[in-house]
Amino acid sequence: RHSMSLAVAAAMFCAHCAAWPQRAHFLRSARRLAARMDISPTPDAPGRAPGRAVDPGVVYFVATPIGNMDDITLRALKVLRDVDLIASEDTRRTGQLLSQLGITGKRQVSHHEHNWRERVPQLLSRARDHRDAIAVVSDAGTPGISDPGAELARACQDHGVTVVAVPGPCAAIAAVSVAGITSGEFVFSGFLPASGADRQRRVEAVTSDTRAVVLYEAPHRLLRTLRDLVAASAEAGHPDGAARRLFCGRELTKVHEECFSGTLAEAIAHFDAGGSGVLKGEFTLVLFPDDNLSAARAEQAAEDQSAAARDMLEARAAGGDRLSSAVKDVCAATGLAKRKVYQMALDMPRRAWAGSSDE
Repeated sequence: RHSMSLAVAAAMFCAHCAAWPQRAHFLRSARRLAARMDISPTPDAPGRAPGRAVDPGVVYFVATPIGNMDDITLRALKVLRDVDLIASEDTRRTGQLLSQLGITGKRQVSHHEHNWRERVPQLLSRARDHRDAIAVVSDAGTPGISDPGAELARACQDHGVTVVAVPGPCAAIAAVSVAGITSGEFVFSGFLPASGADRQRRVEAVTSDTRAVVLYEAPHRLLRTLRDLVAASAEAGHPDGAARRLFCGRELTKVHEECFSGTLAEAIAHFDAGGSGVLKGEFTLVLFPDDNLSAARAEQAAEDQSAAARDMLEARAAGGDRLSSAVKDVCAATGLAKRKVYQMALDMPRRAWAGSSDE
């Protein structure tokens, strides 16, 4: 009744570590550590088969490495080992991953953007009617984040099938963690449309957002996207769109990983012909918020809020309300401080308010 110990996890790394002799020291260290440590077993959940890390009828969304095999988690190893079925974006790539992890004989079915409409009902039936434990994986990273999985997760929730996240590698989160976003706020926008009006609208939305925005981009579209961000930032009110700050992560966690930080203009020069950047691999962009634009919008929002409060006060006064009750209601409606709203009311003609005691 024991779950997989660290020793077993280390053994699963044998296949892929053997392919890279320079990592042999990792295996030796892991085995020595496993021999010294007493790894407590994971308690078996009610209804779970003894020693298994999964429950029947549950769909597990499992994050897999985005480039560095050492990023696989122990929990992901356990789930992939114990599930009855794996729904893979590409069965061949997942088969290679399983082989490197020492997992053999695992049944797979394809689940990707071209077949999800027919595959989702089948997977629901396997989980709900056959009580299969199912793992959902993408080619790399976290399923459902710019990868197949979101439709299946929604269908599971709609039909009462339990879903479980097995978190792990994600390029967007990896980029945000090292980008240096001090505000703590960001929004994930994924891949921009390749062309057309939809692309223009998305680019405008990205550049006008007051939070940092995370994008994925392919190498052959990177320079075009950077130039579009410059033009849209200028149109959105940035005095110099090319001076907007950007973080760019290329091939994150892989051997040829590159992290670039600078302005949009500097990024274009870096990756354009003659620059030192390399237009290969997968790119994760973090566009920083425009502080000037954010401040201007905050100021405009405050002015609009004050104008709305004055309009409400004038309407209440015209209706014969007393000053005190009007101020109380306007504060509740607008969120403005009572002192500010009260001063607005006092600035109105004194005869506007009913009841001399309020004045």
